[in-house]
Amino acid sequence: MSESATAEASRETPSDRRWGRDVSRATVAGHPCLVYAQRPRSVAELLLERRRWPDRTLLVQGERRMTGFEHERAVARVAAHLRERGVVRGDRVLLLGFNSIEWVAAFWALQVLGATAALGNAWWSDAEVAAAVDQLRPSLAVTDRDLDSVATVGFDALREQVDRTDHELPLDLAAVAEDDLALIMFSSGTTGAAKGVLMSHRSVVANIHNLLLLTGRLPDELDVSRPGTVGLLSVPLFHLAGVQISLNTLLCGGRLVFLEGKFDPAQVLRLIEQERVRVWGSIPTMVSRVLEDPDFASYDTSSVSSVPMGGSTISPELRALVSRSFAGVKDRVGSLYGLTEAGGVLAAGSGTDITSRPGAVGRALPVVELVIRNPGTDGIGEIGARTPTATSGYLGSGDSGVEPIADAEGWIFSGDLGRIDADGWLYVTGRSKDIVIRGGENIASAHVEQALLTHPDVVEAAIVALPHPDLGEEVAAAVVLRPGAGADIAEIRDHVMTRLGRFEIPSAWWLHPGPLPTNPSGKVLRRQVRDEWPTDGA
Repeated sequence: MSESATAEASRETPSDRRWGRDVSRATVAGHPCLVYAQRPRSVAELLLERRRWPDRTLLVQGERRMTGFEHERAVARVAAHLRERGVVRGDRVLLLGFNSIEWVAAFWALQVLGATAALGNAWWSDAEVAAAVDQLRPSLAVTDRDLDSVATVGFDALREQVDRTDHELPLDLAAVAEDDLALIMFSSGTTGAAKGVLMSHRSVVANIHNLLLLTGRLPDELDVSRPGTVGLLSVPLFHLAGVQISLNTLLCGGRLVFLEGKFDPAQVLRLIEQERVRVWGSIPTMVSRVLEDPDFASYDTSSVSSVPMGGSTISPELRALVSRSFAGVKDRVGSLYGLTEAGGVLAAGSGTDITSRPGAVGRALPVVELVIRNPGTDGIGEIGARTPTATSGYLGSGDSGVEPIADAEGWIFSGDLGRIDADGWLYVTGRSKDIVIRGGENIASAHVEQALLTHPDVVEAAIVALPHPDLGEEVAAAVVLRPGAGADIAEIRDHVMTRLGRFEIPSAWWLHPGPLPTNPSGKVLRRQVRDEWPTDGA
């Protein structure tokens, strides 16, 4: 990038976008809520913050490296390409693919156009993709999959726009309101297929604001000469954690390193050494696999100073192992607690504050209010939150197109059980909703059960979570077959593979003699099924 281009980018940086620390109370969606008094008002505005560091490398994947300046120009070209395909402000566009530079460019291009990016799970089965498309009714899908019901643009076509250097376009941001939709993410509900969670610009920006303040990196307070953090992303961009890490890296002048292909511990270690990775945000399962790699000690991992983990409970043993294995981490193993429906991270903690409080996940972030609903004598009840990061609701089919999540006072309840101590520390003690968390992926028991019940020989099914040394939990299926049925486990597994994502396929099976245990109203008692699970497997 030339000196003149650098100077031009610097001059273009707006001076009226400020990030503040002051918190006030305002009315959001009809209820009182804590908010940051000074804040950006749209997701697309965040892209402009990168103009502070135009020449720094922003994205790395394999041999490809892209600076902030090159990234902005690529986003402008991709936005023009999508506009030519008919995308306009307010359109819903399905973004369905694995981590790549093109995925990132498409995400930002949709924000520039004022469109809503619906982040599909790249591991979905064809049936699950079809259900999401039917629910979303997008104007376009950015994906390499063949979809019959919607027009598509492939990532290869976007790469042509990303890589070309002969077509420079201005970056024109569409005008949007804070409460306009920015994203639709998908969360495994407790009663069936993945549900679209509606996230406004207010929600996304407030969540990122929380995280920047937590790490002491508000863009307005950063010296432009400060070195950027090198982060390694091994979680999917279509997860909220992936979005958070991507945005934070861009806003702080950092470099974001992607894996190539599937998660591989050896590749993680090679990239840590090669790129001098400082922050590796991941999930406990991935971290465990890397630490257990037989060649771990042969790599230089001294650059790593932080390993924030989320997605499932982190054991004290894993925290201790991380501190012992990464010399630069010591007591900075972080913990985050969040909820997609609440828009992101709600509580956080690190260092001795966490290690000295076994079971604690953190304290509420500045604009988050936490509450425990119906606590017992031990103080344990359902965890709820009220925050401007809260989502607008689920994508619904009624006149409004929105299924509310929050109650009349703005509280969103997580389905997680926990307590809050006198000092404000949140402890998560269990779950009240029926999901399995396999390697950081939330899997609705009812969704898998419905797929099993489509097999003609299956008359009853129950999905439970069994402990797994690597994944945290595994999907376990107890099935009752019709009398005289000839189906076996292999046949049933093959049957559901066309209806479920690979991560949802049960890995433990029990051909239950039947009937499954139920309560007086006929609901299957999954907890009893789990407690009675045979020790010798299926």
